[in-house]
Amino acid sequence: MSEFLERRRNLWQKVQPQGVEAFLLVNVEGSDQPNLRYLTGFTGTFGVLILAGGDALFLTDPRYTEQAQAQVDLPVEEVRGRWLPQVVERLRALGAKRVGLGSTRLSLHLFEELRKAGEGLEFVPLGAPVEELRRIKTETEIQKIKEAVELTEAGLHWILPRIRPGMSEREVALELEFWYRKEGADGVAFDLIIAAGPRSSRPHHRAGPEKLQAGDLVLFDVGVRMDGYCADLTRVVALGRPGSKAQETYRLVLEANRAGIAAIRAGVSGKDVDAQARRVIEEAGLGELFGHGLGHGVGLEVHEGPRLSATSEDTLAAGMVVTVEPGVYFPGEFGVRIEDLVVVAADGARVLSAFPKDELLVLSGR
Repeated sequence: MSEFLERRRNLWQKVQPQGVEAFLLVNVEGSDQPNLRYLTGFTGTFGVLILAGGDALFLTDPRYTEQAQAQVDLPVEEVRGRWLPQVVERLRALGAKRVGLGSTRLSLHLFEELRKAGEGLEFVPLGAPVEELRRIKTETEIQKIKEAVELTEAGLHWILPRIRPGMSEREVALELEFWYRKEGADGVAFDLIIAAGPRSSRPHHRAGPEKLQAGDLVLFDVGVRMDGYCADLTRVVALGRPGSKAQETYRLVLEANRAGIAAIRAGVSGKDVDAQARRVIEEAGLGELFGHGLGHGVGLEVHEGPRLSATSEDTLAAGMVVTVEPGVYFPGEFGVRIEDLVVVAADGARVLSAFPKDELLVLSGR
């Protein structure tokens, strides 16, 4: 049985108790690409998957017919012109009257258009059934994520000896992204964050024209995508001798990072894991300077479930892959974040990232 067939069967078992006779997944210009790829292997930006018990059908337009026939382990039908009525026609041919939809990514406009085209059919929003399945990774998926982590770390090893005062953040980001693509990455998993000096206090800073200066802390939040799967890693380095405040902050964030990793195991809530790491920073009197959640799931998307945060309602399960990324940010001065990627196991966490973090790495400031 192919992995995609098994995933589709698992999805049908999940949604069929809701009383639906079919499940419809629509990916229009990338709107639901990760879920469609998970279920079929298709990497294009337009495709429609129909599940109805043991029947399954894939539809796409002439831009992707040949690609779909090569990638998808299902009958592929080509639609031309107004495709929605053709999708409805297939649903009617299957005898479906009550059709389930993954509703977290479906736009209201498309939902209304489906209802208009499918008069007499009932379209039922079912939340995020595919995303829920995607939370638990197989060993094959974990290996793909590990390969993405390894290339991400190799790139960081490559770029760090090459950065110098006077380089712009954008220049560093572009050189690193070029290296990743040259070495085999599908691409970067997100816009690489290179944040130097006072800009490192902005958790999601976008690399810009500002120059690196001697004495800066430089925050690297980087990750590549390999065979569709993402990596996410953050390390901070000093460009020249760091001050005592930076050193102390680094040690504090490292302690919080380790506390978060130590708290991870199957059955623990995302809220409790966040609390273990957050307590370290709060007891140092800097809780207000850690304003985001501790982590998130990673897979076909760099941000997916579960969440590790003070408001999380998730419970960890074996096979989940999550980040642990505490941070302390002094506005206008500097920020420190240390992020690792770990696999949840029954008895703890398996850390996928291996880039050194035991002490603040100091680079030449010349």
